[in-house]
Amino acid sequence: MTLFLLAAIRDNLPRRQGTPDQTAKPAPEPDMAALKLFISHSSRLRPVDADDDQARQNWQLLQNVCKVLKTEYDDRIEILVDYEGLHPGDDWERRLNEWLAECHAAIILFSRRAIDESNWVKKEAAILSWRAGREPDFKLFPVLLDQQTTPDDLESGFFGTLRITRTQCVPNAATAKEILRGIKKQLGEHPEILRGAGQTPFEQLLETVQSVIADKVKLVSLERLWQRLFPATVPPTTHAGYASSLARHLLNDGKMALQHFQDVLDNTLPHPDRECAKELLRWVRALWVDAGAAGLILAARSHGKCLALNGDLVERNEPQLGPPLPQFFTLQRYLERAWPGTARFRIIPVTDVSSAEAIQSEIRNTYRQGLSTLPNEHIDQRVRDDRWHVVVFVPTAALAGEAPDARLVDGLQKLQNHYRTPVFIFGVGAQMPDNLPDSVVPLRPDLELNVEEAQLFAERDALRLLNNIYG
Repeated sequence: MTLFLLAAIRDNLPRRQGTPDQTAKPAPEPDMAALKLFISHSSRLRPVDADDDQARQNWQLLQNVCKVLKTEYDDRIEILVDYEGLHPGDDWERRLNEWLAECHAAIILFSRRAIDESNWVKKEAAILSWRAGREPDFKLFPVLLDQQTTPDDLESGFFGTLRITRTQCVPNAATAKEILRGIKKQLGEHPEILRGAGQTPFEQLLETVQSVIADKVKLVSLERLWQRLFPATVPPTTHAGYASSLARHLLNDGKMALQHFQDVLDNTLPHPDRECAKELLRWVRALWVDAGAAGLILAARSHGKCLALNGDLVERNEPQLGPPLPQFFTLQRYLERAWPGTARFRIIPVTDVSSAEAIQSEIRNTYRQGLSTLPNEHIDQRVRDDRWHVVVFVPTAALAGEAPDARLVDGLQKLQNHYRTPVFIFGVGAQMPDNLPDSVVPLRPDLELNVEEAQLFAERDALRLLNNIYG
């Protein structure tokens, strides 16, 4: 599924009089004409930065960048930056995820601290580079601050795996005006025009779910459902308004998406048809997977490194969950998150991990499909030409806490360079090893086993509800 998360509508819905929030007016609709520009940085002043001239300069530069952007573009852009848009009491993590999903362009200010210390900049860079790789209309501007970072910093380590320099970099930036000049070449004089070039994946998903609800569920049913789910809120005034708000409710929190699906389906009378309900379930069932991890999967094809995925249920066979790949519960959800909106996944499970040559033989046998007379060079060309999303899953002796063998990893890197198409993923068991080879990138954040288990049970319950309703 594509995609990212929205802030819970419960947090944003106006309350009826008599509740803690006395506001009676519905929340205003956002200005859909403005281009939403997200700014990723690690520039906030900390107590330890009191005597750090560089930290103070970076903080001032961030504010100056926001000022020159507002002066240049006025209301044609909406700047999404934490120091202005987040307030005490906000669920800041969920709010940042919302911005990362909805923005149409982004700037990453690469200071020395952002490169060396900030896990949040890494996560944001992974998500933003993922979107830049998937969305032709998405604009990403890495900004290298003068005398702090260089292109070499983005070509190695974590950032090297993202290939973030494939987008337009603004090098040696010392002032806000220099940064503005660097990004204006692509944003142009009228950035709101880019806003109309195409929807973000999240907007597409939201519109699709909204249209299904509006087309398949009667207004009177939506009104009853609203009263059950949000009894203390001012309801929407139109059929489309109900559909939009309920679609956001389904998508507002990845870890709760399956539970929200059950709440909406169980309380919608009359129920939409079975195929519609099954399609809704397919759209929401992978939203619990971290978007930053999904971005690393997409980048793996280009950086040529293997990946490591931890978890208890990566190879879990759940036949009742249906096609396309019921024997890989967790792995399939990660792939659906990385490549939303498609079922063209091909997982090649490896049984012989003795050598890269043995693994190559299993890859060839998968593509040979009984045509034993085809020469290997023809099979290899089929692998290279495959337009499906191909993952070679390599189990390791993870229960003993072992990392993948470095010699095997070297051989698989050569295979990846030979084919270019497959992504090699090691299943490393419950916990991510600390001693992974340098050429194996862990899918971060590590998968929490209680979350993985809870999502399996939630998906089982969602299917059981479907069967209870439709027989």
